[in-house]
Amino acid sequence: MSLRISDCKWACVAAFCLLGIAAFAMFVIRPGGFETAIGWFFLLLPGSLPAYVISDRVYKLAPSVEPVIYWTLIISLSFGWYWGISYIVIKISRAVVRSVRR
Repeated sequence: MSLRISDCKWACVAAFCLLGIAAFAMFVIRPGGFETAIGWFFLLLPGSLPAYVISDRVYKLAPSVEPVIYWTLIISLSFGWYWGISYIVIKISRAVVRSVRR
């Protein structure tokens, strides 16, 4: 019986951790002043740029729903970004370890 967890699940755990750290840094630590905080916001939550574009389109259709769509998209797109990065890093590290062991 193997207790090995798949790389996708490890990437989900890592993505949740990275997203939590990014949210903690943005909303609790609050780095820098106003201009610096904007840069950190776009850097730590990269889903905010496409979320802004999509939520702007939604605002024209249903203005009251726009904040919900905006924050849902920020969280989900940033999670997807962090998941992709984590998955790639896990795959590369496993390949390196596998090649070193041989």
